Amino acid sequence: MTHGENLHILIFEEDANTVESLVNLLGESGHPLQLAHVSEAGKLETALDADVPDILICGARQASPAFEATQSLLAGRNPDFPVITITDIHPEGSMLEANLAGPAQLVAYDRPDEIRRAFSREVEILGLRRKLEQLGCRLYAAEQRCHAFIEQSSDAVAYLHDGMHVYANRAYMDLFAISTREDIEGTPILDMVNSDEHEHFRKFLRDYQQQQGTVQTLHIHCTRSGGETFESNIEFSPAARDGEACTQVIIRPRHSNAELEKKLDALSRNDILTGLYNRQHFMRVLDDSINNQQQEPGARALIYILLDNFKSIRENVGVAASDLLLRDIAGLVEKHADGRDCVARFGEYAFAILHYDSSKEKIQALGERLLHDIAAHVSGIDGHSLSTTGSIGICAVTGHAKNAQDVLSRADLACEVARSAGGNQIHTHSVAVDEHLSGEDNSHWHDIIRNTIDENRFYLVYQPIVSLKGSSGQRYEVLLRVVDEAGHVILPGQFLSIAEQTGLSGEIDHWIINRAFKQLAKMRADGKEVSFFIKLSGASLTDSRLPEWISMRLKHYRLVSDGIIFEIPELVAVGDLKNSIIFVRSMERIHCKVALEHYGRSNQPQLLNHLPADFLKIDGSLINNLAAKEENQAQVKGVVSLAHKHGKKCIAEHVEEAGDLALLWQYGVDYIQGNFVQEPSRHLNYDFEGEIA
Repeated sequence: MTHGENLHILIFEEDANTVESLVNLLGESGHPLQLAHVSEAGKLETALDADVPDILICGARQASPAFEATQSLLAGRNPDFPVITITDIHPEGSMLEANLAGPAQLVAYDRPDEIRRAFSREVEILGLRRKLEQLGCRLYAAEQRCHAFIEQSSDAVAYLHDGMHVYANRAYMDLFAISTREDIEGTPILDMVNSDEHEHFRKFLRDYQQQQGTVQTLHIHCTRSGGETFESNIEFSPAARDGEACTQVIIRPRHSNAELEKKLDALSRNDILTGLYNRQHFMRVLDDSINNQQQEPGARALIYILLDNFKSIRENVGVAASDLLLRDIAGLVEKHADGRDCVARFGEYAFAILHYDSSKEKIQALGERLLHDIAAHVSGIDGHSLSTTGSIGICAVTGHAKNAQDVLSRADLACEVARSAGGNQIHTHSVAVDEHLSGEDNSHWHDIIRNTIDENRFYLVYQPIVSLKGSSGQRYEVLLRVVDEAGHVILPGQFLSIAEQTGLSGEIDHWIINRAFKQLAKMRADGKEVSFFIKLSGASLTDSRLPEWISMRLKHYRLVSDGIIFEIPELVAVGDLKNSIIFVRSMERIHCKVALEHYGRSNQPQLLNHLPADFLKIDGSLINNLAAKEENQAQVKGVVSLAHKHGKKCIAEHVEEAGDLALLWQYGVDYIQGNFVQEPSRHLNYDFEGEIA
């Protein structure tokens, strides 16, 4: 039983003195008890009608006239709650199977130790039953959430029972040109297979069903409506839907006729819902634009648009209605773009424009028009009038841009600043900051960083880490934001890298830890079950005084340390294994946990034999566009398998798309983090119960 949880005990006993003795005896168990007592068989029936007890303790003196009536009553009810029957006739031995109604234990009045043991046993069983019920509810909720993600996946996914379709997602239906679910549900998957290969498919399916619990892939030709065929790989894996065991299939086309290849090529570049380009194609175009800057003169900028309150809209009106609103906004965004611009749906409720040949003033004006028109737009859908606002981050694409991800990071940060300021705003990343950082002599950086620390030009933002398995509690990663002298928010990466070179990163780590502990103490005082993941630099691992300082800060804020997880980059741990081991062991002594972040870069699985970390955070480069990268899929599967073998939890970093999420759930990843869940924010207000978790 959970500590502090009340037990509802009903005692049926005619003798008042015996009742008092039983109450005293049961009170020794240490569990909070809610006791009720009846002394007549008629009142017992009334009490059971009013409230079903956790445990019934039933006095059964054979000479009592109520004995037979009581047993008849319980036999008629066939109770599913435990019954401890106390008798005045000694059973043979210390405990016997009861010949009485219900799931009962039979004990003697004059053997209090047996009564105590019988009660403890039933309490233990009751606790296990409740835990099982909770786990069942969590499993069901997790399955329902993941089915919702699969519906949004770009992979063609279906569920089968005895070879018949019981569900297919939108991508699956589009692949086979099926318009409604009524046309697919109840039909055999054999209908999707080329008739020349039916017998081969039947044999595979028979063999697969005999090998329960395996994941297998079949290479075969599929047939679309109209008779078009295409070559595909079909992956079969065990799954469950609505509590029933079934088979999940994912169909990945390999080759097809020219017309289908053209359609599939469009699907690979376009977002199915909005018709805009998808994230992967946009990033390729952006990379090409950066690489060809000399051949393509003229100003260009990335405009990143995030809808402010879309999650609450989806929660209130549902997926179908909110998708229609997304289509409307997508059309509005596309209308504002020029013919040469590349416009994409970049995330679940984010859009991006690569805008060409405009001055800074014209780009700002475009952003303002977008903000105004998004806020002014109202979609009438199913009797609802739906509207939203947007936050926009703008980053010019200049010669300082290394690659598409570099530009995206700056635009995303600018959008985060606009959103954190209340939304419906624009923030433009300062190109002057990039020029300053790139051109500044490193010899001057010590003074620059020293001034930043002394003037306290930092603040923290938080990104939720969400369970895919229904685990309770709130988890956030703590992230640093740096403000320059002009008030511009800058990415901390280069700043912290040079801070480490100048020997000041440890001082910054102290600032982050202290500020995070203060915030965590406030939330814990409000009764919230919160955990913080806090990054550490390599310099902090060599600081032998850091563990003692952390322990002192914990005592200062009166914090329980099991909600604090320190993150060590995998490459830092590999490069300084000795100090990493010392630090992890020192954290074990004060009951803090440790995570290895960016795991998977070094491909050194033996690291876990030496470094007893509690979490592995799978590197974002392996997660990004996971559905399209089979090599990364194999590596992620391997990391998850390795983690679970060592008893560690896995967190997937930088999750951006529903298609990737469906795979991560299938692979057994425990937690996810990324903009698909929520962008970093100053506010710790993520709805862990109402959202993905």
